Parts: sequence; C-alpha cells; structure tokens
Amino acid sequence: MPAVKKLFFGSGQRPLRQQLAITLAGILSLSILISILLLNILFGWQARQLIDQRAAFFMDAMLSVREYTSKKVNPILAPLNQGAGLFRPEAVPSYSAQTVAGLLKGKPEFREYSYREAAINPTNLRDKADSFETGVIEAFRRNPSLKIQSGEKSTPLGTVHYVAQPIKVGKESCLVCHSTPDRAPASQLLAYGDTGGFGWKLNEIVGTQIVTVPQAAVFMAKDRSLLLTAALLVVAFGVVGVVMNAVLDRLILRPMRDISRKADEASVTPATVNFEERERRDEIGLLARSFERMKQSLAISMQMLKDRQGKA
Repeated sequence: MPAVKKLFFGSGQRPLRQQLAITLAGILSLSILISILLLNILFGWQARQLIDQRAAFFMDAMLSVREYTSKKVNPILAPLNQGAGLFRPEAVPSYSAQTVAGLLKGKPEFREYSYREAAINPTNLRDKADSFETGVIEAFRRNPSLKIQSGEKSTPLGTVHYVAQPIKVGKESCLVCHSTPDRAPASQLLAYGDTGGFGWKLNEIVGTQIVTVPQAAVFMAKDRSLLLTAALLVVAFGVVGVVMNAVLDRLILRPMRDISRKADEASVTPATVNFEERERRDEIGLLARSFERMKQSLAISMQMLKDRQGKA
C-alpha cells in the first residue's frame, strides 16, 4: 500500500505537476478498466437477451404456421387423405411448419436457423429424434410441468442457442392418425407404412419442437461494440486528462510558481514585491495573503535592523 501511494500520489520527490499527472493517469486508467468490465457484463446480458428474443420469435412464427395449418388447411385437405390415393402432407401442421422453416433457411439471414419437430416414434422417419433431441424429450417426460428448455448446443457450424417445447397429445383427434393403424387414413399408410407413429396416448409427451438460432454473430457484434466503446472511453478520458492537467496548471501550479518566485524575491527586497494573488478567494489567495503578511513582517524587521545599525 505505501508503494501504491508513493507511485500515484508521490512523496514530494517529483514536481507537483508530474505527481498530479501520474495520479490523474492512474485514476482515469482504473476508471476505464472498471467501465469496460461493467460494460462487458451489460453487453453480454443484452446479447443473451437478443438471442432469446430471436429464438422466441422464430418459435412463435412456426407455432403460428402450425395453428394456421390446423385451423385453415387441415379441414380442407383431411377429407382428401381418407382414401387410398395420394397422401397430402400439407394437412399436417408439423410438416407445414418445418417446410416453412426450410424455405426460410434459403435466405442468408436465416441460414443458421433451424426448426424441428422430433419424436421418438414418428410417422415420418425424417422426424426421428437424434440423441440430443431424445434427451430433451426424456427431460420433458420426467418433469411434465416443464414447459420449456433452453441452452447451448454444439454443431458443425459452431455453438447455437436452442429453445425446446414439448409436443403433447392434447386432442383426441390426434389419435386418429397415431393410435392404431386401423384408424389411420389409408393414404397415410401407403405413404409412411404401418410401423411408425402409432401407439400414442392422450396427454402423452411424444416429441419436442426445437428451435436453434446462431449466437456467434451476436457475440461478435457485442465484442465489436465493446471495443469501439472502450476506444471512445480512452479518447474521452484522454481528452479529460489533458484538459484537467491544463486547468490544474493554470489554476494551481502556475500561481504557486509565481508565489514561490515572489517569495524568493521578497526574502531579498520585500518592498518591491506585490502578491496580487491575495485578492483571490481560494486557497491560492490564502497562501498569497500569508506570504504578504510574512513580507510585511520581514520588511519591518529589516527596517528595524537598519535603524539599529544607524544609531550604532
């Protein structure tokens, strides 16, 4: 601690201007460091909030596609799928949502986004859950009150943020296609067979809707913003340091040098020295008034000495 005090506040071994410059530089440097650390925490929190908002928006968009398909498209196409003709997957909400997500991935801004509806026992093998998705589904099954899971996931393209919701058999109408093969539409059996996607039960969690959004670009933008802000802080604090140094020199150091010079002159010829700074109302004025009284006392003492010498 004494070494720190000596470094930043000086020990009287350097000129006062140098001591003030070192102290000011230390204070500003510490302020910049603390500011950058706090801004890094703030920007990191904002980046995570932005990633969560993007994931939530993408999930809501896909859920809206599902709802539209369920309410508007399925009633039209479902009767056409009852026969043994061509099965029209557009009637299935999950197919519509995943198809729209695939179209969005064709746009550069959504290339690293993904949406899947994965199930352990799906009708379409394309929707078969992988090991990661199976773990998510099992977590929902172990805790039925759990409504959402989120976190980070490593992919060949880098680390992404995922948000998952459970797929639950909430309507009796869902069991028409997923209870037993004899209840399923003939066109569905011709398209996908009679081995997958059956045996589901009402209120059972059978899969997960999972959205992944990229986070590397967001954190890179956060780092760029932090670097730019740090550079601006360095420039701003540097300007403040220069201005403060100039102000201190003008208000304190220069008047003190003038008073010191006049004090030296007053020690030899007090009658010729005038401390104009005594009119100031600050500490510099107080110091000047003290030297003025000292000068007057010195002048009186010197005059008394001369008078004694004259009488002698």
